[in-house]
Amino acid sequence: MTTPRSPRRSLRRFATVLVALSLALLATSVTEVASPPVGNAAFPGANGKIAFYSVRDGNGEIYVMNADGSAQARLTNTPAGEVYPKWSPDGTKIAFMSNRDGNSEIYVMDADGTDQTRITNNVVDDDQPAWSPDGNMIVFTRQGFIWVMNADGSSETQLTSGPNDADPAWSPDGAKIAFHRFPPRDIFVMNANGSGQTNITNNGLFNRFPNWSPDGTRITVNAGPAGTSDIYVMYADGSGQAALTSDGVNGTPAWSPDGTKIVFSTFAGDIKVMNANGTGQTTLTSPPAGGGSSPDWQPLLNSFSGFFSPVDNLPAFNSVKAGAAIPVKFSLNGDQGLDIFAAGYPRSQKINCDTSAPLDAIEETVTAGASSLSYDPVADRYVYVWKTDKAWAGTCRQLIVRLADLTDHEASFKFR
Repeated sequence: MTTPRSPRRSLRRFATVLVALSLALLATSVTEVASPPVGNAAFPGANGKIAFYSVRDGNGEIYVMNADGSAQARLTNTPAGEVYPKWSPDGTKIAFMSNRDGNSEIYVMDADGTDQTRITNNVVDDDQPAWSPDGNMIVFTRQGFIWVMNADGSSETQLTSGPNDADPAWSPDGAKIAFHRFPPRDIFVMNANGSGQTNITNNGLFNRFPNWSPDGTRITVNAGPAGTSDIYVMYADGSGQAALTSDGVNGTPAWSPDGTKIVFSTFAGDIKVMNANGTGQTTLTSPPAGGGSSPDWQPLLNSFSGFFSPVDNLPAFNSVKAGAAIPVKFSLNGDQGLDIFAAGYPRSQKINCDTSAPLDAIEETVTAGASSLSYDPVADRYVYVWKTDKAWAGTCRQLIVRLADLTDHEASFKFR
């Protein structure tokens, strides 16, 4: 069995392998499957673009593309190598690794590739960045250890003592960090402060690149005996391990922000996407000219700025006749599709009437037999028609609009 490479692999060596498109060499051991890690530790949200790196221009550069593989665009352009792209939880920035300054350092840039800023500056290699779910910290690897720092690069703190730790990924609630340790070639989970390090795989396979589902209940990894690798999924405690692919050439999985899909790369340099149960595999990029690796999916958190007329925002109460259908209007900064609500929402609950709060009459109602949702592309507004109940007359209620990113937005009503 081939001895695995140290997590502080030089980017120059890595880029040389990639320039030659020698990804087939990675099949010699699962520790070298496909490419760098991707852990997606972000809150649930809408699916944005996919970031990846490619050697199509002669060296590793960071690219983005739409979720269907279209509109591929390069974000970095240096003679060095840029790899390991990782979206921030709000989808506005990308952390990555570059050796443009002589050794591997962590950089951060805006989502369009501007404002590329180095946040580490050490004589040793810093690799594999991954954001905390609140966006305030970045976990990374250095010389076979897991470290953490503030998002601006300050307050670096060592979390593990190796001997060969890599592939860190933060849980969506911020409480845990999953990572790979060799030996014993397994996935470990620890508390965010480095305590409580626990082996959760211990299955005799070579397990790497852990990636949390957006709801934190599951983890994907690539795993297999030496020379092969497939995408596996398991519960967050390591139980229920099951293979999602079976051809032995797949790695570096990343969940879509809505938790319905998984993007991954292959030994050959393809980037593919599949449903979260392993069905419906589709190729998004193909080598050599269009190849890519180390994919990560951008979360688009809903940009909710309040309700529009005719509904007044808190603390006001909206006065309306019980049984009316109210057009509840809001914007999410573009068309996010119609699957924008969390399960069971919107819903209302009875509340006490606050006589000290402002009271304003609803100026507009519509004719509707039931509640419904639509999107107006001209006004860039969603319209949720809320069909109220005549039995609510003489009461006050609060409408709760919980979006898919689990944020709540309320408005209060007084029914007459």
